[in-house]
Amino acid sequence: MAKKSGSLKPKRAGVPSFWKISKKEKRFVTRTSPGPHPKNYSYPLIVLLRDILGVVKTRREALSVLNSEKILVDGRVVKSESFPIGLMDVIEFAGLDKAYRLVPYQGRLLPVPIAAKERDLKLCLVKSKSTGKGSKIGYGLHDGRTIFPEAEVDIKPGDVCMIKVPKQEFMGSFRLSKGSLALLIRGERSGEVATVEDVKAGTFSRGAIATIRLADGTASELPTSVLMPLGKQQPEVTVSGIEAS
Repeated sequence: MAKKSGSLKPKRAGVPSFWKISKKEKRFVTRTSPGPHPKNYSYPLIVLLRDILGVVKTRREALSVLNSEKILVDGRVVKSESFPIGLMDVIEFAGLDKAYRLVPYQGRLLPVPIAAKERDLKLCLVKSKSTGKGSKIGYGLHDGRTIFPEAEVDIKPGDVCMIKVPKQEFMGSFRLSKGSLALLIRGERSGEVATVEDVKAGTFSRGAIATIRLADGTASELPTSVLMPLGKQQPEVTVSGIEAS
């Protein structure tokens, strides 16, 4: 049967705005494959390596590096050029003393360098809670994984779990509460760390609202859905360090 449609490759002009890639040098770009992150809030691995980090110059170079099993995402080797890389993923280069965490920044997702001691730590938003086989409580996280903490824990959707990757070992959890820290994950001021001053319960038609204060003294009320708990005194992992561009 003859092919009726055009190319299935996305055009560079139609990619998510936060990609910030050249749209005139070439016409097409790699599409993100189905995976742990939505396509409108993630990069294909090749785009991150070539266009964002600049560790390779061409697709051929990127494929060579990937096939040599030198790229780890959350502690596991990834060889697919279209694998989606999203919020809080840790990208590590085997054999090199370099690792990055993907964090929000001014409406974009950008890599921030992290220390060696943080390479196996990841913060994940809790999206759902369910009961599995043997009455075990499972928690669905924002990156598609599900964890089953051994001990009984008080975790609700909207909280954040800190896990060790790649074994998904539960290390602790954080909740939005008065005096806690939160990371803005959406909007033009995403990437800024704020102090939570109050949290109001949601209603049937509206979700919970948090009153926050940013580092410059600005106060604001935002839906808790755009905030990511980071802990009490200081962020548990590195979420800043990106220079404005």
